[in-house]
Amino acid sequence: MSFTTSRIARWRAEETRGSFLKTLDRIESTGLEVWSVGESSSHPDSFSYTVGVFDTCGQPELLSVALAPSGALKAMNRAAELLREGADLTHGPISGILGNVDVVFRPVDPKWLPNVMLRTNWYYGGEAFPVLQLIYPDAANRFPWDDDFDSDYAQPLLQPGQPEGELERRFWYSNEPKSDRHGLSPGYLADWPFPDDPHTNSYLTKTVNDGEEPVTYVSHDADDGAWQFLGDKMSDGGGPVLSCLHHPIDKDPTLRQLHDLPHGWYAMRDHVGAPWKRFESPAQEDEPDADGQPD
Repeated sequence: MSFTTSRIARWRAEETRGSFLKTLDRIESTGLEVWSVGESSSHPDSFSYTVGVFDTCGQPELLSVALAPSGALKAMNRAAELLREGADLTHGPISGILGNVDVVFRPVDPKWLPNVMLRTNWYYGGEAFPVLQLIYPDAANRFPWDDDFDSDYAQPLLQPGQPEGELERRFWYSNEPKSDRHGLSPGYLADWPFPDDPHTNSYLTKTVNDGEEPVTYVSHDADDGAWQFLGDKMSDGGGPVLSCLHHPIDKDPTLRQLHDLPHGWYAMRDHVGAPWKRFESPAQEDEPDADGQPD
């Protein structure tokens, strides 16, 4: 079966680059091409998307985030088959697409498309096209909006009006053009609330670094400006683990509330979401020298 369209014919008359010609070949022979970007396994910043579905059958293109490319390839090909058969994928959950679990498809906010679906943007030459995100559940078939959802299966949700959380923020910045030598984008740097550089030294307990407990204690050192992030176990949480300042902030955006914590101060809270209480650290007295006099 051939999926030749006027768009493919027009591109064949204009395009000479080998990679793009292969895209046209795949769309013409199968009705779509699936692109995967990022890690070879499941990773929060990796993603896969289709090129050509909207052109060859008038149905939305497809996008998945943080799904292993091998699984995404199979799922998107099966979903495209259902679309060609006239299925409305937005009436879910739908089985038979991804292993033994159901999936849900929801529309993607167009703001994501220019920086994410690059090959699809090329194919449509700047024209608008609809996209559905394939959203998958945890091993118990619970979705991100369900109670007791396993956060190990969390994925950025790209729908219009979706509140921006850590995963959405990270996914947005990971697909902006990189600027600084550490790979942080201009948008990320413009939105950075702290006067300290994102790469300022910070120290985390092992339990905080490993995600075993949330940050409930933060201090801003008076001498060198280093930051410390501890949980309820305080120093008994192990470590310290050296980190850049932005890493704990990226994981827990509520820490942004402490952007104006002065040097020589610390803050505490009862739990994530509770108000911070700020205190000035007690002044450290000089240690006496061998003559019993302060240094």
